[in-house]
Amino acid sequence: MSSTSFRVALASSCAALLLLLVAPPAFAQTYPFPTSAHYARGFIPPAATAAVALSSYTSWKTKYLLDDCGNGYYRVDNATGDASTFSEGQGYGMVLTAYFGDKTQFDGLWAFAQKNYNSNGLMGWHVTCTGFTTSDGGSGSATDGDTDIGFGLIVAAAQWGGTYLQTAKTYLATLKSVEFTTCSPTGRNMPNAGNWDTTNGVGGGCKASNTSYWMPGYYRVFQEITGDPYWGKAADDIIDLYNLAADPSTGIIVNEVDQNGVAVAGQTYDYNSCRIPWRGVLDYLWNGTAGAAEETTKITNWANTVGIMNIVDGYDANGTATGMYKGLNEWVGGFTAGAMSNSQTLVNSFANYFVSIANDNGTYYGASLRTLYLLELSGNEWNPLTTGGLGAGVIGGAEAGSTSAPEGGSDDDSGEPAMAAGEPGGGDASATGASGDGGTANGETPNAHASSSSGCGCKLAPSESGKAAGIALLSLLALCVRRRRRG
Repeated sequence: MSSTSFRVALASSCAALLLLLVAPPAFAQTYPFPTSAHYARGFIPPAATAAVALSSYTSWKTKYLLDDCGNGYYRVDNATGDASTFSEGQGYGMVLTAYFGDKTQFDGLWAFAQKNYNSNGLMGWHVTCTGFTTSDGGSGSATDGDTDIGFGLIVAAAQWGGTYLQTAKTYLATLKSVEFTTCSPTGRNMPNAGNWDTTNGVGGGCKASNTSYWMPGYYRVFQEITGDPYWGKAADDIIDLYNLAADPSTGIIVNEVDQNGVAVAGQTYDYNSCRIPWRGVLDYLWNGTAGAAEETTKITNWANTVGIMNIVDGYDANGTATGMYKGLNEWVGGFTAGAMSNSQTLVNSFANYFVSIANDNGTYYGASLRTLYLLELSGNEWNPLTTGGLGAGVIGGAEAGSTSAPEGGSDDDSGEPAMAAGEPGGGDASATGASGDGGTANGETPNAHASSSSGCGCKLAPSESGKAAGIALLSLLALCVRRRRRG
């Protein structure tokens, strides 16, 4: 290159650098899907590939993620025909768009949730573009949707940085004060059904807690994010209740139980309860919590005696069928996710059938849960405390990622390895130590932080990438300064 050409090129580079330095910061996507960030424990079925999960997400997004309210708002349509949204769906949407990296849609969903806050500072459970529905008390909140919304904010903090983390901390303080209660006489920390759910001024969850609203894996994240031990105790209390509430022969936990785990009269394993295995197994996948695995293993063993293709949409606690429809996403997928604690053979068997079900089977509810189940089953529901770098360093406003908690929790007594299935076409099998059939090489536990770069292991971690880019920018800046001084 001639000296003149070099000076022109350098001048262009310096101008570009100046624009880069003065431009407002952009939130880069830290964990683009798929991440290959597998779990501390559990078994990943080869059939539940990242491609299958992405196909489900794309289908769901096309049909149910709408911007028809204008002003940048997004909502998850509930397919009831009245252009309305449940906070449950809004929570599902925030979790999904954060994990799949759709920031514009995530921000629009969060804005719509805030637009529909009730007087307690939580989203009304049933809303339209114009506000709360009135015929069914739409301004009241629903704890399951609100909890997913809070968790979605934490995933967004790991994904994009910015102010999401502080927003999540503020939101979780409201969630705890409005929708959780400490029961007497057991002292258990339990979720209520919503802001309206009180009995004589005491949280109604002590008398009738919705078991599908229990999210112990999330609660442990909340404790680390906020520094509030209330959340960790809530997680431990739920694990205790799994054991108390589950039928000893089937492992089935009916939809509502009291603070002692005693079933509320007339309750069954229904369209709410079918989410229990999916919610419960996450605490095992992330933290190795033995009590969570005991419940999900027991209930999936029972499902296997029925036959996954014979599972219907409802059961009494003793396993007597109360439903009649087979092959539904929300039911088959719930048991499939739960089988991640059981064995490679069982989860493979369940997943082979589950992935064959149509994406939109079950419309809004079935399609939403299918996508969430596949996010978990494919190994891509990474823990924002470990893979996401939001460990203990975030408490008290410290810099995110300065300290990472270890993979796995204190209940590391199962001895079961994390089993990561390799993706077709190379994928990440060599990076994780997973064999093509979902097993691990030589029984070794794969590294949950393994690279997603086709198994080469050479992809820079986010912190390393930033460091390398910073060095390059400083070098160019120094060259520009030297040129200016010489000029």
